[in-house]
Amino acid sequence: MSYSGKFKVAAQGIYSSLENIGGAKYDSKAKYYERLVGTETFNCIFWACSRKELQKFAATAILHSTGTLLDVGCGGLAQTSDLYQATTNDCTLFDRSLEMLKIAQGRLLEKTGTLPSNIHLLQGNAFDIPFPDNTFDNICSFGTIHLFDNKQDFVNELLRVLKKGGRFYFYTMTGELTVGRIFMKLLRMNHEFGEVWSEKQNLSLFNSAHLEVQSYRVGSVLFIYGQKIG
Repeated sequence: MSYSGKFKVAAQGIYSSLENIGGAKYDSKAKYYERLVGTETFNCIFWACSRKELQKFAATAILHSTGTLLDVGCGGLAQTSDLYQATTNDCTLFDRSLEMLKIAQGRLLEKTGTLPSNIHLLQGNAFDIPFPDNTFDNICSFGTIHLFDNKQDFVNELLRVLKKGGRFYFYTMTGELTVGRIFMKLLRMNHEFGEVWSEKQNLSLFNSAHLEVQSYRVGSVLFIYGQKIG
């Protein structure tokens, strides 16, 4: 899958589906945020969930699936860069933030100096993904649902581009534990998080006869996965 000629070039090795390629509002915080979320201390204190647990779930989508993969809100790959280095699947890493995509690119270049040919970096709007219905064999989105108030629109748009029979993988932060709930509410006051939802509320986003859904929670983190059956 090549995006050359289909999308604009936003930076060397990065394409954009946006009318205006300009940066996202959180670009100035991207490097700080990536350093923070990549630490074991942060994840254990605020989410009561280890990086190993997050990476184990991500590996199911990235390493142990087959076919094409779309990762929406990929960020700078703080938890997933090694997995993307190792996979042979055709993967599109999609984010609104050009700065995050540059960080992701830098991480992928660290080991070999070249971007793996099966990895594609694309800037775009998660609520208007620039692909037809039923395009990808797998979709994933790690730590993004909680960022939005319009959570259902976000999930529906990702499921739209998933093929029938395709697999989906999400994890999101919930308000189930006190520390995580307070932290999320503070970030919401700063317009960095969406409405804080419980485990039950988040699972309701996938309440459809066309989905087979499984889930489990570790600390404040809810892991949701399954298959689109119709």
